[in-house]
Amino acid sequence: MLLYQKKSVEAKLVGNTLVAAFHASNPGLIWRFDLERNHSFTLALQGEEGDLELGVTSPKGEFYPVARFTSREEAEIAFSAVQKVLMTKRWQRPKGWLLWIGSIALLALLIVFFGRYVVGNNFLAGTPPAANGLPQGVPLPADQVLRPPS
Repeated sequence: MLLYQKKSVEAKLVGNTLVAAFHASNPGLIWRFDLERNHSFTLALQGEEGDLELGVTSPKGEFYPVARFTSREEAEIAFSAVQKVLMTKRWQRPKGWLLWIGSIALLALLIVFFGRYVVGNNFLAGTPPAANGLPQGVPLPADQVLRPPS
């Protein structure tokens, strides 16, 4: 006899939405939580053995239950799974791949411009002489630099 045993909790990020399936909750449920719209909240466990609730607490202190568990062990497993997903920091590229490619192209153009016009044109050669009569930005022998002005 082959038994298929699934995890009691599955949680992951889908874009900016936390999606969690609580198979051991009473009743079993799937929870979707938009992290973009809900910036500030606290994940919390409340209750006593035999009647524990996993939920979120708003900045005002209001508790909103999400899932109910009959055993502390299952409630803590659910809490840990959701916590692990929330603590994972992910880099997200700009929305839309065209914006991302455009940003790379703009950076490349700036590098080409800087290399061609700023470094390629020797602005230093056309610089007027300093107060001591020596040209600025042009390498000179030490004797010429240290010589008193005439």
